[in-house]
Amino acid sequence: MHLTDTEFWHDLMHGIVGPRQGGARIIIDSEDASTGVGKTGLSVYLALLLCRAFGYQIDQDDLTLSGAAYLDRWREHPGAEQPSVIILDELGGAGAGQARRAMSGQNVDLSNAWQLMRKKRIVTIVTLPHWSKADKSLRKQADYRLWCLREPIGYFRPYKVGATFNDGNIQTRGYDDVDRIRFPNMDENGSPVYNYLDEQKDELLESGYFDADKLEGEEQDDETDNTLTDNDKEHIKHMAESTGATQTEIADVYDIDRSTVSKIKNEAL
Repeated sequence: MHLTDTEFWHDLMHGIVGPRQGGARIIIDSEDASTGVGKTGLSVYLALLLCRAFGYQIDQDDLTLSGAAYLDRWREHPGAEQPSVIILDELGGAGAGQARRAMSGQNVDLSNAWQLMRKKRIVTIVTLPHWSKADKSLRKQADYRLWCLREPIGYFRPYKVGATFNDGNIQTRGYDDVDRIRFPNMDENGSPVYNYLDEQKDELLESGYFDADKLEGEEQDDETDNTLTDNDKEHIKHMAESTGATQTEIADVYDIDRSTVSKIKNEAL
C-alpha cells in the first residue's frame, strides 16, 4: 500500500487541510535505535509528498540540524494561510532537543513553538535514533511517531501520539489498515533535499563538535567578521526590523547565510 493511501496519511492531511487547519509534529526514530535504516530518507520523502499536497516550495533554509536555526526558520514561515514544512534532522545527536538538555532555554523555545502550532501551519519532521532521546515535553506534544524497521530496510510503522485520560502520560496507538509502509531510498534517487542534509551531517562530523548549534554559531562569526562592514550590519538591522523583509530575502541581498542575518538582528535587541 502506498503511503498516501493509508489511514496515517489521511489522518495527517485531515489535521492540516481539514477543519482544524493546523500543522503537525512528527518524530521519526528507529527499531533498536538502529542507524542506516533510512530515517533521513523517510523525512525527505514525507516532506516532499506534503509539499506537493499543499503547494509549498521547500528550500535549503527548511532543512537543518540546528535547533537554533529551526527556531529562526519557524519565525519566518508563513502564517495560517499556508501550510509549510521544516525538517530538523538528528534532533538528539546534533545537539537540539536532547533529553539531557531538558531545562535548557532552547528546549523551552522548541516546546513553546510547538505549542503555538495553530498560529503557523508548520509540519515539523524531526529524526533521532530513539524517541526517548527527545525531551519529554517535545514527545508529549508530538502528533505522530514513525518507527523505521531494522529489517527490512525501507519500511516504517506509523503511530498516533496521545495522552492518557487521567494522568496525561504519553501513549502511542498504531494503525489497523497496514502493518508497515514502504518508502524509497532517497540517496539512490539523487534527491537534492536529501543530499543537502547529508552534506550538513558530513560538515558536522568533520567539525568534531557534534553540536550543530555550536557549528552554526562559529560559521556566523566567521562570515560576519569576514564579509560585512559596520554599515552593512546597520542596514541589515534596519531591513530586518523595519522593512518586513524575511531573513532569507535579506541574506540573498548580501550573499550571506540566513543564520548570519538572524545573529545580526538579535544583536540589535
